[in-house]
Amino acid sequence: MKKSLFIGIILLISCSRDNGSLSVQMIVELDTTYTTIGNPISYSVKVQSPKDKIIQFPDWILEDPLEVRSSDFSISSPYQIGNYKLVFWDTGRVAIPGLEIQVLNEDSTFAYKMNADTMFMEVVSITEKDPSFKQSGGGIMPIKDPVPVKYPVPWRTIILSMSLVLLLAGIVWIWTKRLKKEVYFEEKPDYLEQPDAVALRKLDLLDGSGLLAEGDIKEFYSRLSLIIREYAENSLYIRALEMTTEEIRGYRIFFPYTDIQLEEYIQILSSADMVKYAKYRTSIEQCTKDLLQSRTLVQDTVKYWKISPNS
Repeated sequence: MKKSLFIGIILLISCSRDNGSLSVQMIVELDTTYTTIGNPISYSVKVQSPKDKIIQFPDWILEDPLEVRSSDFSISSPYQIGNYKLVFWDTGRVAIPGLEIQVLNEDSTFAYKMNADTMFMEVVSITEKDPSFKQSGGGIMPIKDPVPVKYPVPWRTIILSMSLVLLLAGIVWIWTKRLKKEVYFEEKPDYLEQPDAVALRKLDLLDGSGLLAEGDIKEFYSRLSLIIREYAENSLYIRALEMTTEEIRGYRIFFPYTDIQLEEYIQILSSADMVKYAKYRTSIEQCTKDLLQSRTLVQDTVKYWKISPNS
């Protein structure tokens, strides 16, 4: 009795091992049985296996007129799936050899291999599949309409171009700001009346104004100072009207007068300043002397700025 029970256990274990080895299932599918030359078809292999087995799909290499265009592998429980894109390069009934897969144990050792059944595909030319493409009487095939092409807007190029233009414009603008302004030299004006004639005429008017008779010495010197300053500015182009007496003294090198003439000129201006600001009182005789000295100064300094017609 014990011997029979032992034999039964051995048979049960053997049967369970056989069932485990036969539990791998393979399903092969084609998306069509009819195609044209050069048109890819889908060849799909689904394998269901126990957890203790590893399925290994091969790099499938086929001979002419078959070509494996691409392949990819995925898992969709309970299947492991291998998808192959096949292309046919000859017409007729073409046999697709069965795909061979390898079954490995958990430790990646070889267990056994399985082969799919051979399948057949009807391959025809494109003219047989679509009668509209048949050549009629040796003519050419109909011309297809042009496919419209949409060009994307090159926003990156447009933005970069605009940025470059703005940058260049900014550089030019900054550069123009840095440029020195053109210097214009003042040309010698054509006087309607010469500076010496104007000065002498104003001195005569001052002499006949009666200011000294009225005792208005302050107004007298104010006008005298203005006349000889105007004369120096209009004849020598020196801003004598805008300069103080001390500034004229400091810039005496710009006056072409002799030292004596320049000292007389500065002395008259200093006397005028002293009287105008109530720091000094002078006599009528000194006023008359300064008026005569101013007239002489104008007459003697004409040669420094007036060009003689004979020269």
